[in-house]
Amino acid sequence: MAIITVDQQLDIAGKICPYTLIETREALKTLKQGQVLEVLVDFEPAAMVTIPNFCAKRGYPFQTFVNDGVGWRIRIERTD
Repeated sequence: MAIITVDQQLDIAGKICPYTLIETREALKTLKQGQVLEVLVDFEPAAMVTIPNFCAKRGYPFQTFVNDGVGWRIRIERTD
């Protein structure tokens, strides 16, 4: 599934866990069902493990992209 439309962007570059997850979770709380959050992150454990695990547990579809060689963009759709 391709998530194309982004409703809100969160830049957490320069932050580490657990702050990356805390800020992502809080930003998702402000969205309505079906809206998409794009997270800009440069901390590999958050981009590859922490945030994807959170999305999987919540049942949120997500996609991870390399962000021009400087971190990652994670698009998360809120489904609840």
